[in-house]
Amino acid sequence: MPTPLPPDWTDRLALDRAHVWHPFTQMQVHEADPPVPVIGGEGCDLLLANGERVLDGVSSWWTCLHGHGHPKLVSALERQAAKLDHVMFAGFTHEPALELVVRLRPKLPPNLTRAFFSDDGSTAVEVALKMAFQAQLQRGQKGRDRFGALRGGYHGDTLGAVGVGELDNFMTGLFRPLLLACERLEVPEDPRLEVVPDPTSDMAGWPERLGAARQSMAAFFATHGERLAAFIAEPLIQCAGGMRMWPPELLRELRAQCDAHGVYLILDEVATGFGRTGTFLACEQVDVAPDLLCLSKGLTGGTLPLSMTWATEELYGHFWGTPASGRAFLHGHSYTGNPAACAVACASLALFDDEPVLANAAALHEAMKNAFTALAAHPAVRQARVLGAIGACRLVDPATGQAHDTEDRFGWRLHRRALDHGLLVRPMGDCLYLLPPLSTPPARIHEAAETLLDLL
Repeated sequence: MPTPLPPDWTDRLALDRAHVWHPFTQMQVHEADPPVPVIGGEGCDLLLANGERVLDGVSSWWTCLHGHGHPKLVSALERQAAKLDHVMFAGFTHEPALELVVRLRPKLPPNLTRAFFSDDGSTAVEVALKMAFQAQLQRGQKGRDRFGALRGGYHGDTLGAVGVGELDNFMTGLFRPLLLACERLEVPEDPRLEVVPDPTSDMAGWPERLGAARQSMAAFFATHGERLAAFIAEPLIQCAGGMRMWPPELLRELRAQCDAHGVYLILDEVATGFGRTGTFLACEQVDVAPDLLCLSKGLTGGTLPLSMTWATEELYGHFWGTPASGRAFLHGHSYTGNPAACAVACASLALFDDEPVLANAAALHEAMKNAFTALAAHPAVRQARVLGAIGACRLVDPATGQAHDTEDRFGWRLHRRALDHGLLVRPMGDCLYLLPPLSTPPARIHEAAETLLDLL
């Protein structure tokens, strides 16, 4: 049984129930299972109001890189907020934004030279989609009125981002009349990343499947290429799409097809960037450079909202002109380039030089392989796989080998039970995953696997 909450939280939860609308939640569930009060964060743990601490196994929606409350990030926030908290970014500039560009650009593909600031992953994607469409128009490509994307992808919840996503739930279906025109391409999951060969994965036929996927991609662009303004993809892993890990060979082929058909390539590294896949950016692993790059989540180490959309000089050039030319990119947000967020982002990037962040990610990779190898032995687990510091598997009913019935709410029940045992996981459908802060000690991953095995 969980430790009871302090008495003062009874009134606070009543206030929450009366007035707060939580994200990704059917609010009726909180009548029986109220939100869990969090009063602090320390390293890789969240501190709960009942005095317990839990391993943040999902990095608070994949944002927390260096652990909660890292003193250098907190100090950077305090210093900058006291000096300049915020200023509009239209017609003004400031040192933290310029320092962030200087720190970040050498870590990116060299063709990316222009940075546009916004607030979160969805807005970074919106910016990229609008830039790509407008650039195509302004270079004379007026028939490119749609986008390409991977089937089963996710790029955020604003309407443009939803339009190029395709999760099998309300986010695509309900809003379909309002969405962008988007053509979708299927890519296979990469069975080579499974830690234990799964009998449901056809390893013997993999070369043929990979070849067929290349042919399918070529056929897709032959059919749709002339109409596409851009193609968007999360490189190597579709995160919210169920941690689907797809072949690096197909990312290279995607770049080649975009080049051949005059299509801009947008890589959404909102979730995959900043060391999550083992390298600073996932696209580094295949030496693929996009035309537009979306960054957020770990950009500030998870401390404050901030995002950036990086573009090539070629694309930027299509917006150059006199004020009367009508070629400007007329887009912005109230908190574009927020100085405090930029200062924290600079401090987070400095940690990649001052602390062994990527070495920690490598150690987590080994811990994940061991943990998911152990989980793979359980009859309720299929397709246990690891990419960088991300581990995932598919949960099934051991009696049938099939996914649990939606009405069973197995993932939700596992989430709530795990909290009682000091672990935060939040399965997506039948996908159970671990994506903790990169500062997490490997021993904590072993403990998490033992907890999950006991609960399963």
